Amino acid sequence: MTIKNSLQNSLLHELTVCQHLYTKFDAKNADWRPRENMRSTVELMQYLCYIGKTMTGHFVNPSEDRALAVDNYRAKAKWSTENVTFANFAEMIEREKEGIRETLANLSDADLTRTTYHPFSKEDTTLFDALLTVVKYLCAYRQQLFLYAKMCGAEINTGNNWRGVDAQPAAAKPAVVASA
Repeated sequence: MTIKNSLQNSLLHELTVCQHLYTKFDAKNADWRPRENMRSTVELMQYLCYIGKTMTGHFVNPSEDRALAVDNYRAKAKWSTENVTFANFAEMIEREKEGIRETLANLSDADLTRTTYHPFSKEDTTLFDALLTVVKYLCAYRQQLFLYAKMCGAEINTGNNWRGVDAQPAAAKPAVVASA
């Protein structure tokens, strides 16, 4: 497996786990938020439906105009707010995953050593480190989605959070037969 494929698999895995966690929510919790100044569940979902593809695209194909990069980010955020709903989250995550696949399709491992820049830190970095940052974003916000689900009453555990799988029922213990 190439390093690029490993990064891509990590990005896609985080989004797949988000789709799994989505199934643990009741639609009545779409507007729930832990506190007044925090994102609601659907606002968090809207963020997850653009941040991975947007930042991956930026890092792979950076604009020479750094202000334009920030404007592009804001436009994607606005698009997501207007188009992503609680009901279509899983479908929109599929679009996000496909966008990431398309963006990374023609990259080689050698491309990962070239320089790109981060529009918010304004620092130059390698493409590898930049894409690793996107994995970190998705991991952090996937974790937040897990915590929201827990706070909304979902019966889930670390397997749901890290692997996107439900807990397996405990195997029944064999009955102990008393000897006569």
